[in-house]
Amino acid sequence: MGKLCAYCGVDPGGKGAVCALIPVEKRVIFVPTLAPPISINEWIGVLQRDYNLRVIMIESVHAIQGTSAKSNFMFGFNTGMITGIARTSGATVDLVTPKKWQKYIGVKTKGAAIKKEVASICERLYPHAEIHGPRGGLLDGRSDSLMIAHYASHIYNQST
Repeated sequence: MGKLCAYCGVDPGGKGAVCALIPVEKRVIFVPTLAPPISINEWIGVLQRDYNLRVIMIESVHAIQGTSAKSNFMFGFNTGMITGIARTSGATVDLVTPKKWQKYIGVKTKGAAIKKEVASICERLYPHAEIHGPRGGLLDGRSDSLMIAHYASHIYNQST
C-alpha cells in the first residue's frame, strides 16, 4: 500500500500559518510562519518522508493599500521565505489567489466578515482542527491555510 496523500496550504501573512492536510484521515497539522525557517523546512521534510506530499499551495497576495510599509515589507518577506523553502523542498509549488480558493469553498461575504465565514466553513469541514486559541479567538492564519490545503486537495485530486 502506498503512502497517504498530503497537501499543504500556506497563509503567508505576518502571523500566518502553514497547514498540512491528510484528507483520508481528516488529519490537520499546523506550523506558524513565524517559526524559524529551518524548522519549517524540517517539518516539510518529515511530511515528504511520511506522506505523498502532492503540493504546497501558497496564497498569492500583494501589498495591501492602507497598510504600513513595515507590515507590507514583512508580508512580502514571509511570502518570499515560504516560497523559497517550498521550492527547495522539491515538492510541487502552486499559487492561488484569495478570491479563487474562497469562491471554491463557498465564501459569500466581503470585507472583514470573510475571516469569520472562512472559519465557519473550516469548522464544518474539519471540526477537530485547532483554529481557536485557549480563550476562543481565532488563531491567525490557521483557517485560511487549512482552507487553502482543502482547495489544493480537491484541485490535485486527493484520490491519486
